[in-house]
Amino acid sequence: MFRSSVIWFGFYFLTCFFVPTKVEAQDSRGSGQLWLAGEVKYNTKSNFVIRGKLEYQTEYDSDDQWNSWIIGFGADYLLIPNLELNGVLQGFSTNENDTLSKRELRPVLGIKFDFINKGRFIFYNHLKFEWRQIYLSTAELNSGSLRVREQLGMTMALTQKNPSMNKSLNLLIWTEAFFVKEDKEKERFSNRVRLVCGLSYRLSDQWKIAMTYYRQRSRNQIGESFESQENILRLKATCYL
Repeated sequence: MFRSSVIWFGFYFLTCFFVPTKVEAQDSRGSGQLWLAGEVKYNTKSNFVIRGKLEYQTEYDSDDQWNSWIIGFGADYLLIPNLELNGVLQGFSTNENDTLSKRELRPVLGIKFDFINKGRFIFYNHLKFEWRQIYLSTAELNSGSLRVREQLGMTMALTQKNPSMNKSLNLLIWTEAFFVKEDKEKERFSNRVRLVCGLSYRLSDQWKIAMTYYRQRSRNQIGESFESQENILRLKATCYL
């Protein structure tokens, strides 16, 4: 079981990134981004976890001045062991460039299944459905659309017997693909596929910190080639109440 899961994960990891994301060299562009996030989680002791998040994202090597503020509130519910339902409502305020800004309301429903959760290892699949209600500064372009996100990942404890233990340094690896059915969203970074690797460290019962690197390929509109490549560094602190 474990061996087959590792093989499946490796195959999916490579396929998601290299097969559907052909980038045309003559049109490709790259950017570096920095994401800073803070999250608060409260365990209600009844299989519910309530959480809130504030995040700032920006490009640091581009003339377009892209940046975004994100605030979100949500909850996770452990339905049965290894199966979690989650929902979140997020608000975005984004400057796409010097002349275009965007406001977005994004409710998200997800289901997360740990097909291996034993000892040092967690292998999981997280499927999300998000409705994106977008309000652009150019009023006639306002629209709403459904986007599906498929994430497959692994967490491995490096210094403890379990990733949730205090003083545990954990290796984080996941891949995620974004699927948009409607061919109408014209914005930067709308459709994407990404690989992520990083480290997290559980400082205590109350605090965890994480640093992750995202290798992401994006396209502005479905049907186009993946013309953009982003290198992203994300720093996140989580407080458990």
